[in-house]
Amino acid sequence: MKVHFLILHRVSLFISFYVLLTTCTNYSASRSRTAPPIIISISSKVAGIYTLQIRAQNPEILFTGYRLYAGGSVNESRNPPNLNIGFDCLRGVAQPIIPNQPIDYTFEIHPDGGSASSGSACRFQASLSPGTFVTIRSLSIGLNLTSSSGSYSISGPSNTFVLPNPSP
Repeated sequence: MKVHFLILHRVSLFISFYVLLTTCTNYSASRSRTAPPIIISISSKVAGIYTLQIRAQNPEILFTGYRLYAGGSVNESRNPPNLNIGFDCLRGVAQPIIPNQPIDYTFEIHPDGGSASSGSACRFQASLSPGTFVTIRSLSIGLNLTSSSGSYSISGPSNTFVLPNPSP
């Protein structure tokens, strides 16, 4: 009697897994959308150097960072002619960007290269002046398993801010 029960139990498990695997429709061949960050505030104490407070959540396992776009108008920064011409985030070691965590980060816009200052998650190397409109987009790697290729998946634009004059 005990042997029959074990066999029946194993057959039942096999049938359950088979049904689960063959009828599951919770997958997609299309690329997932990357969530854009939200710019909370921008400040400047020195001309050309800006501190940005960002709120971001990026649940993608292949999340790679952020790209800053600048322009003379809201439309120019939100809709650049080429999404590859922005300024990529140079990550800092002090505060790494953590995927899956909806938290606030500090970013920098700085004309000099190098890593981000202590407490900043990343630095955008860019020489920008007050009055420039800035927008940020999230980047993740999109993989196509059928063609064995990959490319960047770029989010929609964040909200847009105008770079302020340095505060005294």
